[in-house]
Amino acid sequence: MHARLTADTDLIRAYGSASAGHADDLQAVTARLATVGTDASLFGPVGAAFLARLNRAVARETETLAGVCAALAGTHRAAQQAASNYHRADGDAGAQLLGGW
Repeated sequence: MHARLTADTDLIRAYGSASAGHADDLQAVTARLATVGTDASLFGPVGAAFLARLNRAVARETETLAGVCAALAGTHRAAQQAASNYHRADGDAGAQLLGGW
């Protein structure tokens, strides 16, 4: 039994582009989160403790988002390369068939 393989390279490229768009959007969120924070001492001892924890959580989430952005950027590159490889393989297979006739 032979497996039938098809690859829509336009859809693969579109997926890669969408991933890049998501990475850009998340990068904007990351930039905004990086600016969040305030001087916790302005809010008294209870508020200061809360805001200090909040600032640490925001910093942690900013790092997490940066990792997601990097992964999405990698997805974009991988999708573009995969589409190119499928396209090249299709052309090579066609050339072999034509050469055999």
